[in-house]
Amino acid sequence: MAPTEPSAPDIGTDDLRFLLSLYETQSLTTSASHLQLSMGAASRRLGRLRAAFGDELFVRSALLLMPTERMRALVPEIRRILLSVRELFTNDTLDLGTSQRTVRILSMDNGILTLLNDAIGHFYRSAPHATIRVESVDRELFSKLREGNADMALFPVNDVPKDMRVLELYRTRRGILVRDGHPLLEIYAERGHLTLEDLAQFRKIDISFSGAPRWGTAPRIEAELTAGVQQRTGFSMPYFLAVPYVVGQTDFTYTAPVITLQHFVRMPQFNLRMLPAPAELAEFVPRLIWHERTHTDPFLQWVRAIITDNCREAARQAGALL
Repeated sequence: MAPTEPSAPDIGTDDLRFLLSLYETQSLTTSASHLQLSMGAASRRLGRLRAAFGDELFVRSALLLMPTERMRALVPEIRRILLSVRELFTNDTLDLGTSQRTVRILSMDNGILTLLNDAIGHFYRSAPHATIRVESVDRELFSKLREGNADMALFPVNDVPKDMRVLELYRTRRGILVRDGHPLLEIYAERGHLTLEDLAQFRKIDISFSGAPRWGTAPRIEAELTAGVQQRTGFSMPYFLAVPYVVGQTDFTYTAPVITLQHFVRMPQFNLRMLPAPAELAEFVPRLIWHERTHTDPFLQWVRAIITDNCREAARQAGALL
């Protein structure tokens, strides 16, 4: 009698959508809300899928659910399966090789450096005839998404209108950028950490966007200093990528996500150094935002996926994740 093959686990497309939502949101609560599941049902589904795959799939890190290596490997196949299922019932066949679509992304220059960087090569290798058009973020961000004048935005804003979708790309800590030989380097070497009072001895570079939405939980790019300790501004501008030119010639400091500062430190012509920020400075959370109307567009789903996957992997490899 021939041996019987083990039966395959009973996993459906709803399960795959659940796993993909968890991967994208890194939150069981958010995924349960998006998929209209109770928290109990979501927890039970995750437990069943862990048993089916013989892997934890997601492990908790601080407030987030981080995918295991097995889960990361499953994501491309899950996306392929879900796209194939969608194509069975619609005429929205995604042919990246011949697509001439233009994706319009609202972003600051720093977003190109840290969030779009690796995704750009992936995009053009897969869709060589398509186009990316990046436009500056301004106060019309949500209107542009709503009216179809932009497809998505990269911006660290917490509060979005109800007709918008928002995806937290990752959480990272902040650092302090200074020139080589800066007095803060000696203070850090002696004490092993910096305080708000240490920073307040030196003026800062302020990146300000007067027309952009308020981002995060603070009105400026740098976290607000607490306990009444204020760092005065020495240089203000709307351009992230000009920061190394100013820091390298002054005692000004610049507070930003460590993944941004790592790029600046690797520029040998500026001879810059990065220090850990004081504990009171808030974490940084970049977000991807799009309008509900475009949520099921296969091409834009693919673009959002490669941005998410590539920037998370870059942050992980840089050791910048919280």
